[in-house]
Amino acid sequence: MDRQDFYIGWMPKAPQSFARHVKRVLLILFPVALIVAYLLSTSQKKFSTANFEFGKLTEEKGVYYNNPVPMLKVIDKNNLSMTILLVGYGKHGAETAIMELEKEKRVSLNGKEITLKGTLIYGNGKTLLQVDKNDNPIVNIGAGSTVQLQQKDLGTQTIRGEIVDPKCYFGVMKPGEGKVHRDCAIRCILGGIPPVLHVQNEKGESNYYLIVGPNGEKINKAVQDLVAEPVSIEARVVQQDDWIILYTDKERIRRISYAQLKDPNAKVIACAAMK
Repeated sequence: MDRQDFYIGWMPKAPQSFARHVKRVLLILFPVALIVAYLLSTSQKKFSTANFEFGKLTEEKGVYYNNPVPMLKVIDKNNLSMTILLVGYGKHGAETAIMELEKEKRVSLNGKEITLKGTLIYGNGKTLLQVDKNDNPIVNIGAGSTVQLQQKDLGTQTIRGEIVDPKCYFGVMKPGEGKVHRDCAIRCILGGIPPVLHVQNEKGESNYYLIVGPNGEKINKAVQDLVAEPVSIEARVVQQDDWIILYTDKERIRRISYAQLKDPNAKVIACAAMK
């Protein structure tokens, strides 16, 4: 620039050459900004399609089982079964509410056909029912049932994934996983909600594994420091109806890197439980 093109910020008007330079820069930056905005928006993780029917009570009839976690096995008119995982109100498991109801009714519910009233939570092929004692959830208690949970031992396997709390993950919170949800998930799991291992293969397909102790006991406190972290779990794997259960202990759960979690050659991709 020559002397007459020298520009000082407090001058009322920029020189012609300076203005032309700014226009050229803006013409380049504008489409670049549009492209960057598009790439950022399309690369964001989509919201979960899971649902929480807040404020709506639904009745579900099935056979109640308390081992290894509270479940209701529902069989429809086509003789197709679905196992509904039971959770309590707020950040609590269902055990306390069920025990109080059993004490109140003076009957054990385990193995009996019952009708429960609660709030449905569902997504990704899994269904949960929130049971709140204040909703008078027991509609009917029938006789003992001959319907049994179908179990299949899949052997000992090492599976990689992220530990989540199923109540939030399957609909109560969005997002219900990852670092942003870690504190909430820890409190839910410590409150008695059974921990679940979320596993995703290289195709983006998900599967879910309930985590319990070696003999089916609670393992919630043992996994609290590993929630929302990539982990590898060596466990005895049992398919129980439409849930897969990992029987393991803290010593067989270890933290791994995100690179190991995404490894397409990880054994979890080909494990029997994923078929």
